[in-house]
Amino acid sequence: MRLSEIPRRLLHNWPIKLAAVLTALVLWYQLREVEPVVERSLSRPLEVVGLGEDRAVVGLPASVTVRFRGTARIVENLNPGAVVVFVDLSGVDEGPFSAQVQVQVPSGVRVVEVIPAKVEARVERLGAGVLPVEVFAPGSVVTFTPESVGMRGPASMVERARAAVGVDLNAEGAVRLVAFDDTGTPLPELTLIPGIARIHFRSPTLARKEVELALLPAPRDLHPVHVEAPSRVTIVGPPAVLDQISVVQAEVDWHLGEYTAPLRLLLPPDVDVIGVVLIKLKVEAAKPLE
Repeated sequence: MRLSEIPRRLLHNWPIKLAAVLTALVLWYQLREVEPVVERSLSRPLEVVGLGEDRAVVGLPASVTVRFRGTARIVENLNPGAVVVFVDLSGVDEGPFSAQVQVQVPSGVRVVEVIPAKVEARVERLGAGVLPVEVFAPGSVVTFTPESVGMRGPASMVERARAAVGVDLNAEGAVRLVAFDDTGTPLPELTLIPGIARIHFRSPTLARKEVELALLPAPRDLHPVHVEAPSRVTIVGPPAVLDQISVVQAEVDWHLGEYTAPLRLLLPPDVDVIGVVLIKLKVEAAKPLE
């Protein structure tokens, strides 16, 4: 086909071709207009921009709820990370402030509501220090490292902090640490360095219990004339094992004479007695039966 024929072919029956294009545009517009519009709410972390490196914010909510609207196709496929919530603290040096929460959303999405829409908090200078570490493991005693960690955050929080505490609930090797003050209130605004304690050894928690002491009888050829021994002893061991013990039997080194000797307590594994249990004895030969 010659180039000179192209305009002629394009213009051939142009009213019909134009009507077809207009019809397609009208259909596309109508379909777009009837696509359902839906709303969705997301909780997003509140970020801070424009703050000096030697400053920290105290009192901001950790997250903000954003309600937005758009076509079902856009809203249902929206990546939560595309919704950014922040406050701009450019120009705020130190002290209390009030700021509007700002939201960035993708094209085709309209913000309907922000909760809270405005926040009040304060800016403080950064502080730093060192905290002792405490790790609690229900039912166990653990050995861990490090014994202390660094902390960094708002100066007022640094002054309140007393310990970095971790709780080992799942018997894992690493425990996340959180700073606490002396009233037991957590201070999540503080950054701990490192923020994890590692457990190297664990053993069952031991309990104490006082139980009755029962002496095993002397041989038939010996007769105890005098016996002086404690009626009760204190034992230590796993709580579940101690719950099953009410009486402990003891063996005596029986022989003729007057003497003091340690008792041998018959204890289950993992259970020990506190201290040395002694017995004073005067033993004579048993008289033969007539």
